Amino acid sequence: MPDKKIIAVVGATGAQGGGLVRAILADPNGGFAARALTRDVNSAKARELAKLGAEVVAADVDDPESVKKAFAGAYGAFCVTFFWAHFSPKKKWPTPKTWPRPPRPRG
Repeated sequence: MPDKKIIAVVGATGAQGGGLVRAILADPNGGFAARALTRDVNSAKARELAKLGAEVVAADVDDPESVKKAFAGAYGAFCVTFFWAHFSPKKKWPTPKTWPRPPRPRG
């Protein structure tokens, strides 16, 4: 299926995001491809996802331009924050504001 729809996964090297990436990749007849977003494309977990067939791209939720670039052309997204990296509710809630908004329906 050459024209698979891309699902961008924030937190792809974590438990939830990684599980989703693996599930997408495990379904060769599914209509989706996985784009794994990670801060470090050279980490062992990122390299493992690439080896499995995921498109691994660099993105940092604290850098809105990197996130925008990583989401370009994606059909859908799975986004999860990593609270334990900073232990701050004040930091957790602004993060989704950097994520792209879905287009509004037309017509």
